[in-house]
Amino acid sequence: MVSRNAVPAFCLAALLSFPSAGLPASPWSPVGPPGGAAYGLALDPKAVNVLYAGAWGGGVWKSTDGGATWARLAGVPAQETVNAVAVSPADSKVVLAAGFTALWRSADAGATWKKVLDQKVQQPAMTGLAFDPATPGNVWASSDSDGHPAGVFRSVDSGATWKPVDAGTSSISRVHGIAVSRDGTSVVAGSSTGVYRSEDGGTTWKRSLEDEAVHSVALLADGVVLAGSNGGGVLRSTDGGATFAETKSDTTMTGNIVYALLASAKAPGLVYAAIPNRILRSKDGGATWTTFSRGFNWVAFRSLALDETSGAVWSGTGRDGVVKTTDGGATWTAGRGFLSLDVTSILVDPASPKRLFVGTTQGGVHRSDDGGATWILSNEGLTNRAAHSLAADPASPGTFLVGTRKGAFRSTDGGASWTHVLKGGCDPEVQHLRFAPSDPKRVYAHSGRSFCQVARSDDGGLTWRDLNAPRDASSLLGHFAFHVDAASGDRLAYSDDRHLYLSSDGGATWAHASGIPPTTRIQAIVAGKAEGELFAATAKGIWRSADGGKTWAVAGKGAEALNVTRLLLDPASGTIWAGAVREGILRSTDGGKSWAHVGGAPPHPDVVALALDPSGTLLVGFEGNSVWRFDAAKAVTVASKPAGK
Repeated sequence: MVSRNAVPAFCLAALLSFPSAGLPASPWSPVGPPGGAAYGLALDPKAVNVLYAGAWGGGVWKSTDGGATWARLAGVPAQETVNAVAVSPADSKVVLAAGFTALWRSADAGATWKKVLDQKVQQPAMTGLAFDPATPGNVWASSDSDGHPAGVFRSVDSGATWKPVDAGTSSISRVHGIAVSRDGTSVVAGSSTGVYRSEDGGTTWKRSLEDEAVHSVALLADGVVLAGSNGGGVLRSTDGGATFAETKSDTTMTGNIVYALLASAKAPGLVYAAIPNRILRSKDGGATWTTFSRGFNWVAFRSLALDETSGAVWSGTGRDGVVKTTDGGATWTAGRGFLSLDVTSILVDPASPKRLFVGTTQGGVHRSDDGGATWILSNEGLTNRAAHSLAADPASPGTFLVGTRKGAFRSTDGGASWTHVLKGGCDPEVQHLRFAPSDPKRVYAHSGRSFCQVARSDDGGLTWRDLNAPRDASSLLGHFAFHVDAASGDRLAYSDDRHLYLSSDGGATWAHASGIPPTTRIQAIVAGKAEGELFAATAKGIWRSADGGKTWAVAGKGAEALNVTRLLLDPASGTIWAGAVREGILRSTDGGKSWAHVGGAPPHPDVVALALDPSGTLLVGFEGNSVWRFDAAKAVTVASKPAGK
């Protein structure tokens, strides 16, 4: 079975701040849910309890107790997606991280990091790393550079400097994995156009499997080459990579991406493969495979690490963080403190204040019944688990809606199970769900896409109809705004890339608002305390309307040039909270006339969700760092500065 190890307190005090005598306590404390996508994984060869993990949208994480607890390392940007991590076999202080924007190097076991390779092109996406076992000063890196040179790089100084080594082979510019032979004489790269092998340090390359997209590669001690394909399972070559044959498995690998291959350096023929929903093991050099993992459901295994002495295996997953087995795959445990889930929404159950729901893009809906002390998955019936929005039915306690990438689902049993209710011809990516306070049976769904822009239900979400709302922009995804007036369910507002649209008749007709420039992306709308007062979070500050959204002007001072993503009004105190990219949390206590930055540097630069718990404490969801509780009483307030200052 899988133990998710959700605990009352995560061991993350060192994540972003290190309190010491004389310093104020941090206003930030982790809530969860634990887990997230660990795309890269590496074990320190000289200290088996030390591991590094590269997270999707969450930077680099480190464990010093065999994966039981984790903390994110400063230095690599918190929002960086890290596809691979590698530790030098000669000097374990040297750690490399292959990021989506650059390649990063640490010479002090992750304490500090330096950018050592930046292709300076759009989406360079470093994808793989491999130290030469024979000459550890030689290191290889791969990149999925989407047509930009180059796909393979080499370093001869333990990763301090790099040069491209795929001259004349532009077709390998999209490389997903790389491996080096035990004696260092051969290098194999897996790419979108097959397998490439070089035996002269990257000067020349030979290609095979030209019609196969290869995601991962491994070189065994006896010269066997394994290629993990994108849909065709593990392919095997016994002639140095010239030809490949299919391998046998106790489970079908067809249609699955082989995300990682890991060959033992000590046990001949022992290899592991990570595919969606299971890990496979081979004891005969990859000729045959059997299922190694047990007890998992809907888990994409993305990366692997092996303790050669004890046989312990770690795997980075697409949802549950890093999991570990010490009994040959029979049981698995998940460590604490790995908080890299991509949060989209937070909902506090109004009928049961200790019940929290968190929507995530990787793992659907997570639920806590004890205020965040422990968490369980709440996905029964969800056929799409990219959960973007959550709403509680105000007229029916225990009834909830969740908007996903493929329509909306409804639960009548407190989130234990879900039924697909917004689907068929109108199957949008539902970014917002809003019950009308004046008419609880009426619900609106906003997609933020070019089809089914706004849908309406008049029976609490059971049935829906498309309102054929306009859209005058591209269908790019992102943060958009949607608002339903508290006094009248007929008054609506929503945004796209360029405009704000208003309706006063329940979505039958729409008009453009004025005042906010068309190039200003509107990302959230919240009502103020005054009649007809609205505030809008935009990519260029916070704006205010006094007439229900018809006209707008810049709201106060302190947030004019900031990229503000979320807004929340505390109805009890009148405080308005705002989340801004890089700035973290802003607060206005004077009705939006002025804004101040509070709480210092946030745990992650991308605030995507705000909510209030029953005590009035702010809950903050991050894109790549789960949910944190913000204690304003411990926060230092400073004047907000314009972006870039």
